[in-house]
Amino acid sequence: MMSLGVLASLLVLAGGMVTALTPVPVVVPLVVSVFWVFTQYAVAPWIIQRLVPATELLRENGRYVDVHTVARVVERECQKAGVPLVRLGIIDDGNPNAFTFGRTKNDARIWISRGLIERLDDRELEAVVAHEVGHIANRDFIVMTFAAVVPMVLYYVYLFARGNNRADAAAVSVSAYIGYLISQLAVLALSRARELGADHASCVSTGDGDALCSALVKIAFGIGEADQKRQAEIHRLMETKQRKQARWLARQGHRATAVRAMGIASDAGNDALVQAFQAGRDRDAALRALRWDAANPWGRFSEKLATHPLVLRRIAALETSGLPGAPREWRASEVLQSISPAELGHARGRFWLELPVRYLGWLALALAVIFGKTHSGRQTPGEFLLAAGVLLLIRAAMRTPFTGFTPVDHVTSLLDRLDASPVTGIPVSLRGRIIGRGMPGYVFSPDLVVADDSGYVPVLYPSWAPFARTLFALCRAGRFANQEVVVRGWYRRDTGPYVELRDVIAANGRKARGWQFLLNYVFAVACAVIGALLIAASLG
Repeated sequence: MMSLGVLASLLVLAGGMVTALTPVPVVVPLVVSVFWVFTQYAVAPWIIQRLVPATELLRENGRYVDVHTVARVVERECQKAGVPLVRLGIIDDGNPNAFTFGRTKNDARIWISRGLIERLDDRELEAVVAHEVGHIANRDFIVMTFAAVVPMVLYYVYLFARGNNRADAAAVSVSAYIGYLISQLAVLALSRARELGADHASCVSTGDGDALCSALVKIAFGIGEADQKRQAEIHRLMETKQRKQARWLARQGHRATAVRAMGIASDAGNDALVQAFQAGRDRDAALRALRWDAANPWGRFSEKLATHPLVLRRIAALETSGLPGAPREWRASEVLQSISPAELGHARGRFWLELPVRYLGWLALALAVIFGKTHSGRQTPGEFLLAAGVLLLIRAAMRTPFTGFTPVDHVTSLLDRLDASPVTGIPVSLRGRIIGRGMPGYVFSPDLVVADDSGYVPVLYPSWAPFARTLFALCRAGRFANQEVVVRGWYRRDTGPYVELRDVIAANGRKARGWQFLLNYVFAVACAVIGALLIAASLG
């Protein structure tokens, strides 16, 4: 309701701005937006079916003719929800996912992948199907289609105002664009709310919230694992000169990614689950991997830009729903109880320090460029450039501190580090074996993956320099394959955990270093020095 309220308010605001401050009648952007949304609403099912081809099961007399594992489950859940028997398609893909699309309840379709059917047990499959049928019963695809009108109207207002010569057009243009960004966030919030609503519908229908929680974790893990296997197979096909098959497999991956936002789970945070499960796929490993999402506000911050809630949030929503089938085994409260008040307070306190540090330096740099182009004086650009240099220096010091690199006994123990974030890097030293590239098998991937007996973690090789990553990938990264190594770097975590490379030393003496951290320091100092010189020149 909050999302819909925000969207309705922004639509009224857009109409007011158009009427009061531009010569364009308010009906113009509204009609154009409604036309495009209706066009999308009409042709989207056809496009999705072409984008993700599936074998559709035949229907006759309210039942599926084909005897398929999932057919009876879908029949049963449709009957429970009181919706007509849907069109059911089976996608021949190992990536586990399921999604619903269509125009009305009578035209609804559920596409389910082979990977999902193979990966889930009967209880979990029933829970996922009930979730998708819940979307149909709630008419979610209709709600989301028409919610998209508001961002589109605001964007058209922005375009009309930007091309207007009136003095107040700039204010309208900026306001409309800000409203457009807010409306996009509101649509994403509405999407997450609809996912939680479908989770509740599944819990009500099956009375088995634990099955849905288990399925969500398996799907999130499976998406990451399937993506890795696909990349490895593409590389194998390219090496054996089977380029046609490799391109076909790559297109299949692009299709899966394109519709992932429509599925029951997105790929946010999947890296943590994949890494946690390498040592054993169990509930405790999954919950440990989700501790960071519970404690660090960066997890919740990243979620605001996603179509799906974090897996932990979905488990928590079911646990506190009060429904008869609320989960008893999968309990988000266990994750929260494993986090001390001191850890929680520290993570929250650091977030409010890290948030401005992450963005304000780049903002000050952008303002320095803008004022440098629009003002003849040097003092204001110099002040912004000096501020940018100081802020970027603080950012570099937090991301890549020069303190000692602490040895880590087990790679997966990094998942328990709640103080890691996109801004705060933890100096670590890892011992293990390089098992491959960051993008499995891809020769142009400069990133490495180090593993020990407990699991693995990606080691990123960042660089601003043109072609530096490509040259490292082609000339040096492959030499570390299957080598026992010591890796030093900074452990950080955003949507997934990773280590930024400081240096790597193999058992045979081969070495490599990352220089991006040093370039960050040099760039920050240069900005501060140039800014100070500009200020001095303007005063002199």
